[in-house]
Amino acid sequence: MRGRDASDVGAHWLADARPDNPFLVWRDWEEHAHAILPTGTAWDVIAVPRERCIAAARRHPELWSGVPVLEDQAADFAYVWVPAGTASTWQVPGTVALGLPWFVAVPRPGGPQVPERRWAQPPGLTPRLMDPDDLRTALKAAWARGEGREDT
Repeated sequence: MRGRDASDVGAHWLADARPDNPFLVWRDWEEHAHAILPTGTAWDVIAVPRERCIAAARRHPELWSGVPVLEDQAADFAYVWVPAGTASTWQVPGTVALGLPWFVAVPRPGGPQVPERRWAQPPGLTPRLMDPDDLRTALKAAWARGEGREDT
C-alpha cells in the first residue's frame, strides 16, 4: 500500500460498492462532497440513534475497531456498516436497517466533510464490517442500562 494512506484505501473500499461504475463515486465526491452509495450488495448499514451508538461503543470498544461509522448530525443518527443481508433479519427497536434497495450518502474519507455528516470512524486500511450479533448485543445492553436515551 505504498503511497496510499488509510483514507484513500477506505475511499476505494466504499467506491467499490458501486461496481457498475466506481468512477461516478469519485466524481460525486469531487463535485458534491458526498456520493450516494447502494446498500445491500457490498454491505448493509444500520441506523442507530447517535447517543445510543456512542454508549454502546463506550461499553464495548473492542467491537468497533476498523468498523466504519458515519454520524448524521441533522437526523441525530449514526450509521454502522454490517454485512450485506443483515437488513433482511434485523430487528432491534429504535434502529433502522438499510439494505436493498436503499442508498446512503457518504462524504469521502479524508476529504471534505458535509456539515451534517461526518465520519466518526472512517473506513481505513483494513475496513471491516460489524458483526450483527455483536452490534445487537451491544445496543441492547446500552438500552437496558438506560444509556443513550434522551430521558436519562
